[in-house]
Amino acid sequence: MSETINRPNGSFKEAVCIDAMRIYDSCSAQDCLEDVEFSFTEEDQETLNDAAYIKTQSIDVTDINFAISPVAFNQGFYSVDVTYNFRGQIEVFNGENTPPVVIYGNALFTKKVILYGSDGGTQRFVSDSGLVTQQEAPTSGCACCKSLCTLPTASVSLVEPMCLDTRLTAADPETGERSVLVTIGLFAIISLARAVPLMIPVYDYCVPGKECTSTSSTPCEMFEQIDFPTNEFFPRGIDPSCCMRNNDIFQQKES
Repeated sequence: MSETINRPNGSFKEAVCIDAMRIYDSCSAQDCLEDVEFSFTEEDQETLNDAAYIKTQSIDVTDINFAISPVAFNQGFYSVDVTYNFRGQIEVFNGENTPPVVIYGNALFTKKVILYGSDGGTQRFVSDSGLVTQQEAPTSGCACCKSLCTLPTASVSLVEPMCLDTRLTAADPETGERSVLVTIGLFAIISLARAVPLMIPVYDYCVPGKECTSTSSTPCEMFEQIDFPTNEFFPRGIDPSCCMRNNDIFQQKES
């Protein structure tokens, strides 16, 4: 569906209706996850039990699972359970002059937030994924039809997790196994969105402005085209504007 718009200034060509994901609510999270325990395979656990010390090389998020449910007596709000799947790459040292052994562990962490996702009083079907719903419908009762209504879609954007601390516990008296506890710093943005029809202005079709060219240059020729990284060889100076602001504040305090 489109509507031609005749404007004297020619600001845009026409207004068209698109199906887009509108974000109704979002929140930012800065979480410090203390002493997250990682699990290992039997072989890696045996290596860990004989370790003198360990070092965490990296922490990655391999997957995220969502569970969305309406909040009772608060229409339009939803409880979102976000479960992070962490994968840790850990170096194990045996105390001798030998290279470390690299092992991999997994851990889970669940965070719950409440966000506004608006009301979805209709069922939504799309041709490539069927009914868009994440709830199991009851077989009877008044909630049977209502639970089939489309839930909002949750999403998480995050930066690479930070490993803040790693601890290797003493051996368990009963099993003899040692545990790895990692403190993780995590920055994330959690959002709730729904697919809605929106009327937007259209200027023109997106036609690429440049051609796709294939290069036949040698590696050395490509390297010579890179600018010399002068700034990498010298430490960055202090911002002059920052110094001026600090001096002004200092003078005001003296006066």
